[in-house]
Amino acid sequence: MLAVLPATAAVAGPGDEGKIQIGPSWDPEQAVWASADARMLVRGDRPTNASIHVAYASPDRRWDSDLRDQLAAFEATAFPEGQAPRQTIINKPPEAWMEQLTLPDLPVRWNEATVEYLRYFKDDPRGQRSISIWLNRMGRYEARLRAILAEVGVPEDLVYVAMIESGFDPSARSSVGAAGMWQFMEATAKVYGLDTEYWIDDRLDFERSGYAAATYLADLKTRFGTWELALAAYNAGYGLVVQSIRTNNNNNFWALIEIENALPRQTCNYVPKIIAAAIVGHNREAFGVTGAVAPPLELIDVKIAPGTRIEDLAAALELDEDLLAEVNAAYLRGRTPPDGAPVTVRIPRAKHAEFEALGGALEPPPDQRWTTYTVRLGDDLDSVAARYGLTNKQLRQINAIHDSGEIIGGVTLVVPADATPDPNAKPLPPVVAVPQVAVPSGSKLVFFRVTRASSSTAIATSFGLAWQQIVSWNDLDPNARLVDGQMLQIIVGQDFDAAAKGVLVSEVGEVRHVVRGTAAHLDAVLADRELARRGYKVGKGDSLKKIAKQFDISLGSLARINGVERNHPISEGELVIIYVATDKTRGTVEAPTPRPTTLTAELEIASSLAPAPAKKSANTNKTREASTAERSRAPGKRYDDK
Repeated sequence: MLAVLPATAAVAGPGDEGKIQIGPSWDPEQAVWASADARMLVRGDRPTNASIHVAYASPDRRWDSDLRDQLAAFEATAFPEGQAPRQTIINKPPEAWMEQLTLPDLPVRWNEATVEYLRYFKDDPRGQRSISIWLNRMGRYEARLRAILAEVGVPEDLVYVAMIESGFDPSARSSVGAAGMWQFMEATAKVYGLDTEYWIDDRLDFERSGYAAATYLADLKTRFGTWELALAAYNAGYGLVVQSIRTNNNNNFWALIEIENALPRQTCNYVPKIIAAAIVGHNREAFGVTGAVAPPLELIDVKIAPGTRIEDLAAALELDEDLLAEVNAAYLRGRTPPDGAPVTVRIPRAKHAEFEALGGALEPPPDQRWTTYTVRLGDDLDSVAARYGLTNKQLRQINAIHDSGEIIGGVTLVVPADATPDPNAKPLPPVVAVPQVAVPSGSKLVFFRVTRASSSTAIATSFGLAWQQIVSWNDLDPNARLVDGQMLQIIVGQDFDAAAKGVLVSEVGEVRHVVRGTAAHLDAVLADRELARRGYKVGKGDSLKKIAKQFDISLGSLARINGVERNHPISEGELVIIYVATDKTRGTVEAPTPRPTTLTAELEIASSLAPAPAKKSANTNKTREASTAERSRAPGKRYDDK
């Protein structure tokens, strides 16, 4: 079940009956829709070597893969790589049957590529099948998209751009990051007012992305003056097209595609392919288009409570869940955003009365009541799940987080409202082994746990510090990557407010704070494994192998603990360090104090000796070399020889 709010109906269809709106309404004059400065760049008030696109790469779309593969195979044969296309334009169709065709409201040039695509869609069974599927699917969205294009003031037959880009699949994605029916890259989407957030991706909203695409194409037409160049720029990026025109001193698309390296091969085919698809769309019978055309969608928009699952809404209205998800594809995770005000969803107009009959506040059953949790920097899925009595897998399922995904600070997650935290979820305070640092008066020490979503920039920004300062406090290698689970010590002011900063930290009393490399450090780590660091005096006839067997340690581990090779000879009376179960210490003695790590040694030298920079540096280097093996030791309850 779901919580329903009073609906505000707006019919989705051409004319003035109304428009579906999710987020800002369409108004080309309002900055809320688009970035005026960025649009000026697209239209031409821009440096000619600038581009809002990422570096161009041929997209590998995941939609209709079999049809796309067949089309690519045709193109590879018809337009071989390494051969400049022959694009001689003739004044009339080269074949008699083409003279009878109704033409679209796009400029039609009877060049070789356009003619080859027409033959493919008419005479090749693969081409007939592909174009039939796409044209039939187009029926679901055509009326609304044509109305949008007309409203913006561009040719309605630009609707065929969406066919070539995505086959009219609102959820289509490419391997280079383009998404939606119009295949927007994220940077371009932001220029044209499309939000790409954790819960919402407006690129997948067929109407909002339709307005954005129409406006973008209009801007490109203003920039270049012809629809051929505008379409080429839509595909390859307008910066690339500008550069090509300048380099080759020619602004004729059909001439540019004959010049080696002037435009990408895909772009050379992209424009004639759209024109050919538009011609077929206006002459379905002539091209033998078969199959039933999908009926047009008649939708209204209604307000629904935050955090409502699309599947719950579909069940309540007895709707096909896949259809409802398709027309609300912008909601990435199968539910409306859980925070903020009520949001708009689309439902079929025929279900409006049933929606109203659900009432204004239909409460979900107890097991479907949700609340929200805002992620702080330092959170991870395990800790959030434990806080609400969930497993990592359950939390991922509720929030539609992929197995490889991780959460970042500021994201709002859905969690059960009546969750009971697992009493065993809170483990012993973690051991935090860090270098010894002096904390100035008026300051305090806090500890931040690195997660997979953490970055040095985000950490430094959250604490208002230079990353190099944090590196220094923790003796880090600035060139190495952070590993999730690392604990960083950070000096902050006494008035530091972690909640206000949106960051998760631990205070000194919430962790077992030890100086890295000391006996206290090793003892704390071993205690978690019910082990003790002890010494063993070598007796007559002893060897490392014999001692390892006696104390249930692998030979490799014993050698590593002591910084020697496995075949290292030992002498009677020598002291060997062992990690032994706490209930099996009989026959052992107190272990020697571990060698201090480099930074600890530097601090001790600095506090006890007069300044001697050169000598200190030499001592430091020697100490670092000598302590390398000690710092890399990895204690454990039972070790394996590998």
